[in-house]
Amino acid sequence: MVRNTLWAKLWTMTLAAFPAFPAVAQEDPYDPLKRNVEAFTGMLEQALELDGGLFGLGGERVDSMYLAGHGLVLEVRSNLASARSQLNLVVLNNSVLALRQGDNPFAMLARQSGEEAEDDEPLIDEDERNPRFELLSRARDIDYSTAVNSAISQAGEYARILRDADGVDNDSFEQLRAEIESLRQENRDGALRLRELTEELSASALGQGERFEQALGELSAEMEQLRERAIELAGDLREQSESAQLERAARWREDVASLELRLTGAMCEYGASLRELPANENVTVILNGLGDESSGGDRADLVRTFSKSDLLLCAGGDIDPVVLGARSGRYSY
Repeated sequence: MVRNTLWAKLWTMTLAAFPAFPAVAQEDPYDPLKRNVEAFTGMLEQALELDGGLFGLGGERVDSMYLAGHGLVLEVRSNLASARSQLNLVVLNNSVLALRQGDNPFAMLARQSGEEAEDDEPLIDEDERNPRFELLSRARDIDYSTAVNSAISQAGEYARILRDADGVDNDSFEQLRAEIESLRQENRDGALRLRELTEELSASALGQGERFEQALGELSAEMEQLRERAIELAGDLREQSESAQLERAARWREDVASLELRLTGAMCEYGASLRELPANENVTVILNGLGDESSGGDRADLVRTFSKSDLLLCAGGDIDPVVLGARSGRYSY
């Protein structure tokens, strides 16, 4: 009996050594604000027509953070930011694909041919100045295959830019691809015929000169036409792609303006629901990637700041969303 009593006392003392735990954990002081902000961001996502996708994995969303003494910071991630990556006109205008006169591949080829002719001139003996040699020189001069390939590649790149800028539909793009591939095949065929003709001329007697001269003349006319068609196609596609890019950029700016209007409207309608936000603090909204673009091509965020006092005024009808937008801070950073 004594032993049992002793063990009971020891067990009681052991339990007393452990602190008593409350049945329910104490609530974080910011939990009410977190619940308030969660409900508000849900309403804001709907008002901004953001597509979060299945289980919120679509990429468009509103993230939040609270800075005590300053207020609520919301970051809006929209597809407009990713769409902007296709609107880099600086890259387009400075592209090596530009077909400016004097910098196009045909002008460069002509200069190179002239330089090669000057370099080769001392090596030409007077006895070599015969009709066959002149025909071989003409064959070299009409070999536009490298330059035509360059123009065709440029046309293909401009067609891609045009498609990405919604300047052509899929069917029209496939027709352009077929036309470009047809030019490329013509160029290959012409280069092959010229090479075969040159080899035959090098191995033939002088008596065949008249026949070769006629063949070279016909091939030269065909290659010249091919060159002009390649230049014209690349030039047309460049103009179309630049125009489509400008139009798409204008539409993008209109979409950003529309998003801002929906934002101020939502802030006016739902801003008063942020009851847990202190009255002297702000709601700062960062529109990710939608700020002004610098001359260097860097893309900033667009920042809008609303005071809670203005949100309450707008909710009460004392000011309208237009005035609310005008009174809010707006800058790119």
